Formats: sequence, structure tokens, C-alpha cells
Amino acid sequence: MRKTLTTLALTVVALLGLGIVLLATASAVRAQGLYADPHFFVRRQLMWLGVSFVVVFAATRFDYHWWKETPALSVGFYLMVVTALLLVFVPVIGSKVKGSYRWLNLGPLRMQPSEFAKVLTVVAMSVWMDRIGRCVRQFWKGAVFPAFGLVVIAGLLVMEPDFGATMVVCVAGGALMFVAGTRIIYLLFFGVAGVSVVGAFVLANANRMERITAWLHGEESGSSAAYQLKQALLAFENGGPWGVGFNQSIQKYNYLPEAHTDFIYAIGGEEFGFIFSISVIAAYVVILVCGMLISLRAPDRLGRFLAFGMTLLLVFQAAFNIGVVTGCLPTKGLALPFMSYGGTNLVTAMLAIGTLMNIGRHVDVFDERLHTQVVKNATIKL
Repeated sequence: MRKTLTTLALTVVALLGLGIVLLATASAVRAQGLYADPHFFVRRQLMWLGVSFVVVFAATRFDYHWWKETPALSVGFYLMVVTALLLVFVPVIGSKVKGSYRWLNLGPLRMQPSEFAKVLTVVAMSVWMDRIGRCVRQFWKGAVFPAFGLVVIAGLLVMEPDFGATMVVCVAGGALMFVAGTRIIYLLFFGVAGVSVVGAFVLANANRMERITAWLHGEESGSSAAYQLKQALLAFENGGPWGVGFNQSIQKYNYLPEAHTDFIYAIGGEEFGFIFSISVIAAYVVILVCGMLISLRAPDRLGRFLAFGMTLLLVFQAAFNIGVVTGCLPTKGLALPFMSYGGTNLVTAMLAIGTLMNIGRHVDVFDERLHTQVVKNATIKL
């Protein structure tokens, strides 16, 4: 397990380093235009990176069994995140950006509660599914109660609105219910109901329908979303196999919107080429493999659920972001973990990694105790 944890840590460090390099080039033009400082976004990201290292250290040392042994801890976390999601609608405390209430103002900093809602979903669902044990096959305990907790979080996210975070929360919650053993028929029922409600919201929103139309019909739709995708694909085309070189991107000169956040992967493809694109995908595959190995070898059900959920959070968001940037999926704002600009996203991504490292450390402790017990039993028999 130590090799797995070392591989996971080195992969994350590599993505973080590459992310800072990309941010330095992708954000320079916009930072200069907005703040007369080309390094504005890089400095803020480095500050959040320092915070995230403290978070990952604390998460590594935090005994994940406390979530189960201290119910007030998980309940308190749930109520805290729900409160934060409600506060985004309060004037002054919350702020409206591009038509959405997603941010809390914390003095000079801003926090996005929806990012913590993703982690909360994994923790709350894992603790509940572990606590009910075999009752997971029951309709009320295994389906209705966890679905209700999920609906509360998803409903608040839809109200912001933040359909990207809603999708991540629902996928993570549904996947954990599935692996825990909830009956398929119950999952299908709640899944169809949830998709119908979200679909109704999408159909009623012209902007989101425009994104879907742009994805289906491309430039023929004439929408701004089609333009965004066109510029992203043009960035990859310009980059070719080896890239145009560091800091030589053309698309970052306000041709590609959100070049330093949702579409930073396209800037990397332009400057460092196809080799960069494949290497980043390979890095997330490594995270997936390491996370699944930790989950499979976890010493208990809670550890397995937490490791599976945290891995899913990271890999699903990465896969969706890359899918959007390459035109495989409709345009939707989801950050690329460890690389996109954004403090809250970076902190929660590192919190997920810290949790994986924590569970991995318990695997080693469990293996050592098991080995000691086997040797002791063998000695007694002799």
C-alpha cells in the first residue's frame, strides 16, 4: 500500500505543479486587463495551495472512523454545509456572479459552498450506508432516507443555480448507494424522478438549452457556447503533437473565455501539445487506479465507501471537464481538479486526497496487525 500512496502523492504533486505553470500563462492576459497585474491569479492560487497542504495534512492525520463513532461530527458537517448553501442567498454575505448565487464573501476571500457539498455527500452517504449495514436493502433506510438527504443538497444547488455541482452530487450519491447494496429498482425510481426534475429545469432555461443545441449542431447554432467550443478545439489544433511552446498560446488573448478555469486544459493542449493532453489523462487514470486499490483494501466498509466516493469525485469531474473541452459533452462549468484556478475547488480536491491517504495508512496498520496475529497464532501452535 505504501507504493500506492507514494504513486498517488507524486501524481497529485505533478498535476499541481503543472497546474501552476499553466495558470501562469493562461491567466496572464486576463489578470493584466482586470487587475493590471499578470501574476494576480497565480499568487492567489499559490496562497490557496498553501492552505490546501495544511488541509491535506490534517485530513491524513484525522481518523476517518470518527465520522461513525461521533454522530454529532457528521451531523454538524451536514448542517454547516446546508447553512452555507443557504447563506449564498443572503445579501452582502452571498454574492451573485454571472446570474448565479454561488459564493460567500469572507472578507478578502470568497468561498464556494457547493464544493464542500460534494465532499459532504460522500461523507454523509458513506457514514449512513455503513451504519445501516444489511438494512440497505430496505426501502426506507436504504433508499428513501439517503435520497432525502441528497435531495436537500441537490435542491439548494439547483436554486443557485449550479447544475454542474448538482450533477456531481447526484452521481456520487447514487454510485455510493449502488455499491452499498441499495436495490436497483429503488435507484431507478429515484434516478428517473431526479433526471425528470432536472430536465424540466434545463428545458425551462434558454441558456442551458442553447448549450445543448451548440453541442449538437456546432457552429450552425450560432450561439456563444458554440464559439467557446470552437476556440477550444482550435487550441488543440494549433498545439498539434508538440505544442506551440510555453507562453505562446494565442487563445488566451481573450479568444477563449474562462481560459484559466474551466478551459485550462485547452490552453495546455495548445502550448504543450498532444503529449500534454494524453499525460494529463494518464495522471487521472493513475489516481483512479490508486483510489480503487485503496478502496478495495480498506479495513472496513466505511473506509471502502469513503475511498470509492472521494476517488469518484475527483475522476468524474476531471473526465467531465475534459469531455466538455474536447467537445464530447455539452458545455458545463466544472473545474479540472488540481489544475483549474479556484481556491475552494483546490482545497476540497486536496481534502479528498488527504482522506484517501488516511484510509491507505489504516490499510498498512491493519496489515501489520494481521501479520502479527498470524505469526503469534503460528508460534502458539508450534
